[in-house]
Amino acid sequence: MKIRIVVALAALGLCFFPIRSTGRANGAAKAFTAYIYVEVETKVYRKGVEISSENPEERRWYFSNVVEQPEDVPSYSLVKQKFMPYFSRNVMDPFEARGFSLDYGEQDVKVCGETSRANFETRAEAVAEREKEIEYRKGQSGNIYSFELVWGPAKGEETSTPKLIYRDKDQPNYGAPK
Repeated sequence: MKIRIVVALAALGLCFFPIRSTGRANGAAKAFTAYIYVEVETKVYRKGVEISSENPEERRWYFSNVVEQPEDVPSYSLVKQKFMPYFSRNVMDPFEARGFSLDYGEQDVKVCGETSRANFETRAEAVAEREKEIEYRKGQSGNIYSFELVWGPAKGEETSTPKLIYRDKDQPNYGAPK
């Protein structure tokens, strides 16, 4: 009985302690802003042409710009719900409309590359890590492209604007965007 009275008094006492402000005018907690980039490894070849020594497949990586991680999707669902649909619609579909095939799967889409981090606290950290990943990929036999990841309305290659940032002299380079 005494324990119940002590617990009730303690709970009542907590009502009189002020709640620490979060610094926001409306009292809502400030969300943590995380920064990410996406790496997509692909295989490229001419549509309708059998892959051979005369028509080899091209190994290619696409690296997005650094963006704020969207808060509307859990981080474990970002690849399937955000990145793959965006990449397919704004990079792959326009590229394939020009007579080429670009193949990739879920396992080929990596948030923040090969790092063990899912996101970064600052844009500068994410940019530095992205640059390290690009340098590392230069030794992996493939061409490297950048593309713009834009949350909101996007208009295919007009928005994503893939650009060649590294050309491997031993790889073909099919349908490079202009």
